[in-house]
Amino acid sequence: MFRRFLCAFVTLLLFVFFAVPARAEAVSDFVRLHVVASGDSDWEQTVKLAVRDACLAAAREWTADCENADEAYAAVNVHMASLQTAAVAAARKMGFEGSVRVETGVFAFPDRFYGALFVPAGDYRALRVTLGEGGGHNWWCVLYPSLCVVDEAAYCAAEAPPIEFYSSVGRFLRGLWGG
Repeated sequence: MFRRFLCAFVTLLLFVFFAVPARAEAVSDFVRLHVVASGDSDWEQTVKLAVRDACLAAAREWTADCENADEAYAAVNVHMASLQTAAVAAARKMGFEGSVRVETGVFAFPDRFYGALFVPAGDYRALRVTLGEGGGHNWWCVLYPSLCVVDEAAYCAAEAPPIEFYSSVGRFLRGLWGG
């Protein structure tokens, strides 16, 4: 009986040891993009995404050959007038008549995972585009190095079903001992 218990305990330890996910790597040398919608209506969110796409296309053109985040941030600052023009043009094309403010600076961002890459919450250099009063949901990514994934299925997390966490070992043990 003791031998079975010992084997079960060792097996449980092996399950727990190999089931622990690897820690994500944290990155700090980058420039972020932050686009804030004027409101939360479907149309305002669509305008935000159109402005995002225009800013990404323009910024990627100037940051593609940069060697580091400092060069990328400098390139974005040099081309601010072009970024403003691209953002305004995209907003006007969608019928948005409000203000479009494009700025660079250091802004607060929440934690974010990009695959196995972890970007911790904190204050980071960024290109920020604010539509109107900026009262709507926002969109952010890492502009340099380019980690901006334009995947609306992943973006619309509010519409996705909630994530359910469970333990395979816990389920096994509950089934083994009946509860």
